[in-house]
Amino acid sequence: MKIQQLQRIATTVCMLALITGCSKPGGDGKESAGASAAMQEPGVPVEVLVVETKSAEQNISMTGVLKPMHSVEIVAEVSGKVQKLYKKLGDYVSTRDTMAVIDDVIPLSNYLQAESQVLSAKNNLKIAELNLQSDKDLFENGDISKLAYENSLLALKSAEANHLSALANLSSMEKMYMDTRVMSPFNGLVSRKYIDIGTMVSPNTPLFRVVELSKLKIEVGVPQSMINQIRVGSVAEVTISSLNNQVYDGIVRFVSPEADEATGTFNTEVQLKNTKDLELRAGMTAKIQLTANKVEKQIVIPDYAMITRDNKEYVYKINGDKAQLTEISVSESFGSQYVVDSGLATGDTIVVVGMKNLGVDTRVWIEAVNE
Repeated sequence: MKIQQLQRIATTVCMLALITGCSKPGGDGKESAGASAAMQEPGVPVEVLVVETKSAEQNISMTGVLKPMHSVEIVAEVSGKVQKLYKKLGDYVSTRDTMAVIDDVIPLSNYLQAESQVLSAKNNLKIAELNLQSDKDLFENGDISKLAYENSLLALKSAEANHLSALANLSSMEKMYMDTRVMSPFNGLVSRKYIDIGTMVSPNTPLFRVVELSKLKIEVGVPQSMINQIRVGSVAEVTISSLNNQVYDGIVRFVSPEADEATGTFNTEVQLKNTKDLELRAGMTAKIQLTANKVEKQIVIPDYAMITRDNKEYVYKINGDKAQLTEISVSESFGSQYVVDSGLATGDTIVVVGMKNLGVDTRVWIEAVNE
């Protein structure tokens, strides 16, 4: 009996000790379980981006065709038969080279005759000057009349006029003779040849086409929405698909002050230098990546990191283990990037993925840091 009582007392003491050990002052078992669960809650998973200052730029992609910087159709300026041919397709020509000679017998004869007329007129002018000097002395001494002296003056003026006329005729005949020598107005390559030895030509008959390929140009139409961001000197990347998509540096050299009436776009000329081997050829198709505008070293964030509410822009900025909705101010956009004027600083961390699951102030855990 006494043994059974001792067993009951011992069991009661154990239960009291167990209850005392599991309880804490100021709380109960349920509160302890809730605190433990809260410590284990990781928050909403998100991906973030560390804010930094960098350059931002907006690009326009267009397609165009390479054109020679200079191209000219050389035509005949005199009539006659092609007597000599010095240049063929693909040849290099300078402004001093004679490309072909057109029959020059008559032009040369006219030129020589004009030279003789100038010589004769020059002699007559000299005689008139001497006569006038002599008559002047005689008139001053009273040996001839005033009428005779004035006739000498008129003879001198007539001789001067004849001399000028002869010089003008000589210049005209010289040009006609020189036009029998076909020459290029600039250095370049012969891309077309329309004549052969013996071909009869007349004024405006096409003879050659010459192109200058040390530099090339691409003419493209820039839309009105982008024209204010294009400047002379803007950089362009030119990709030539026929040359294994090789990229060349181009630069904007001309922006039209007037829109094209048919397309509404502004004609813009991009120029680029050719290689030493003249790999770039007129007529090649080119893809142009034109830098429309560029901002140096400002805080720039992607558009998918922003939230717009009530015409205001926000981001979720990480503060400790929470993502807090933060208002920002943006000034301009560059494609998919925005320049931030206020609300963020270099080194801040913002949420870029997982924002739809966030409130105003939400506990989060970071899955990845994007670059």
